[in-house]
Amino acid sequence: MRNRWSQAGVVGAILAALAVVAIGLLSGESAPADRALELERQLRCPVCKSVSVAESPSDTAEAMRRTVAEQIAAGRSDQQIVDYFRSRYGQWVLLDPPVRGSTLWVWLAPALVGVAGCALVLVRTRRRAPPAELAPETRQKVAAEVARVRASTAQEDDP
Repeated sequence: MRNRWSQAGVVGAILAALAVVAIGLLSGESAPADRALELERQLRCPVCKSVSVAESPSDTAEAMRRTVAEQIAAGRSDQQIVDYFRSRYGQWVLLDPPVRGSTLWVWLAPALVGVAGCALVLVRTRRRAPPAELAPETRQKVAAEVARVRASTAQEDDP
């Protein structure tokens, strides 16, 4: 019993340490370089179209990265920086569409498909009838056939 309590104490200490680390990471201020990288990952490169500004090697992406760094140095918030690029390139510049209006279905569709799939699986498993019991005559035929096969196998194995 004492061993269980000590194991529970160790697990509790580990969980507490993880919680402190997670809270610190979530509530802490990020460095400007981290902040710039996060913003660059949200913006689409106008040249590459399917790549973020952070990953694009194009000159336009390089200019956008410099603009992000300048905006951060000027003390602008993340939302102000995103709005700056949205005003110049339109809503298209965001890699992830906002969760509102006409793009709401993009975010809800995977969840709806998942729920529908789970419901389908549940319905199909509940509809399945239990296997029917064999009739006594059928059981006797199966037992006789098994006995015949065992007997013929035993004769073949004997030299």
